Amino acid sequence: MRARIYHKNEKKYYISEIYGILNCGINMYLADKIDDPETIILVEYLDFSSKPPYDVNIEKIDINSSSGFKWIFREKDEIECINHALGEPGKYHYFSGYDFIWEQKDALVELIKKGYIDKKKLNAVFISTKLPDWNYIESREDIDFLMEQFGGFHDSVLKEFQYITGDYVSQDGCMHLCEAGKKQIRIVFESQWSKAIEMILLAPRHIQLVPPAENYLADLFDASIFIRDCMVCFYDSYLQEIPKAYEGTYFAAMGMMWRFMEG
Repeated sequence: MRARIYHKNEKKYYISEIYGILNCGINMYLADKIDDPETIILVEYLDFSSKPPYDVNIEKIDINSSSGFKWIFREKDEIECINHALGEPGKYHYFSGYDFIWEQKDALVELIKKGYIDKKKLNAVFISTKLPDWNYIESREDIDFLMEQFGGFHDSVLKEFQYITGDYVSQDGCMHLCEAGKKQIRIVFESQWSKAIEMILLAPRHIQLVPPAENYLADLFDASIFIRDCMVCFYDSYLQEIPKAYEGTYFAAMGMMWRFMEG
């Protein structure tokens, strides 16, 4: 699981893997400290110093599991050992996270008390939940590589567009709504100068899809991609900076990944 985290004191966003979640009525996430990957901190999901509806400090990008490591769930009697060590019976309701975190209960208690801990004390290892064989857009270099490989989207078309929400209504009439980290948009672009690419927008935040008018064609001459506050923005024309308003097609998402299509 990866998330975009807001560091209020520094007024900066950053991306981190999530190692676990503690619930005490609200979720507390175990994540890397900003600019210090050797330290794990507790991040409160909601910013209660803001006005309702409260701002969030954690926005999930995707919810992939890491191969080779087990994500577990502990509640009720099992979590009470943590509450007992804290001297606060019943405070935490459950823990979900990697098993190697749960196995270091003394270190987990220290993390709760201090709000941070050296990663080595939790036996935390390097985790990456990025999917293999995909190119992720997380830097200017990543953007330049995509543009180089796909000819800057020149003489290309948006062939397919699919919004996958994960939401559904079961046969018994119950509504099941998934969190943002499970929502994706799949887009296929084809070009006269390159193999087709498949692009996935992770946890999309804004979609403006503008079909061509009757007397216009839908081919792209170029495109622009920007990263602002760890959010990826795509525009269907060349721009030097993110505009305040845009009349064409553009997407904004917590993450973006792409790959060449087979065949």
